Amino acid sequence: MTGGMNPWLNMWTQPRNTIRAILQTNPKYGIFYLAAIYALQIFFYFANYWSVGISVRFYVILIAGIVLCPVIGLIWLYFSAWILYFTGRWLEGKAPMVHLRTAVAWSKIPTSINLLMWFVLLIAHPDYVFIIDAGGPSSLFINFITVILGVWSLILLIQSLREVQFFSIPRAIINVVLASIISSLFVFVFFAILRYLYLLTT
Repeated sequence: MTGGMNPWLNMWTQPRNTIRAILQTNPKYGIFYLAAIYALQIFFYFANYWSVGISVRFYVILIAGIVLCPVIGLIWLYFSAWILYFTGRWLEGKAPMVHLRTAVAWSKIPTSINLLMWFVLLIAHPDYVFIIDAGGPSSLFINFITVILGVWSLILLIQSLREVQFFSIPRAIINVVLASIISSLFVFVFFAILRYLYLLTT
């Protein structure tokens, strides 16, 4: 409980009030778990999309995800908050980095539903959960739900930025768009460099 409310429930429908309560008590509350949850469900998605299960054993993929994703999640969280901080300053945003990390992490709470669905598939169909279109329940449903939850997560992020940056809705949206463009450029350059280094060694 934070500030007389349960943020794990209230964040879904009262993002601004929830973020405000968290910031008033402990800005770091829950962010490690939320970052790990977000990274793990993304890990499972790409393991399925790339059909990693064809060449790697199920338990190896599962253990790798559980071990690596807390670290990956924190890297993602700090990077995302830094980009929002950087672009937010162009828009006269006032939030410190720690508040932006809180906003980013808690905006991803809908992804907990994604992770729950993945765990259902992990238990029910371990033989082909990491192989795309391998039979059994199609990943189409889970991807459809993922899109809906992604939109919800975006709305939560916009509302959270309004609270921590003291932005209007249009300015918060611009902050998100600018951050998305710059982070995409970073990712593109990063993978381009990796590909270049790989080609040099082959």
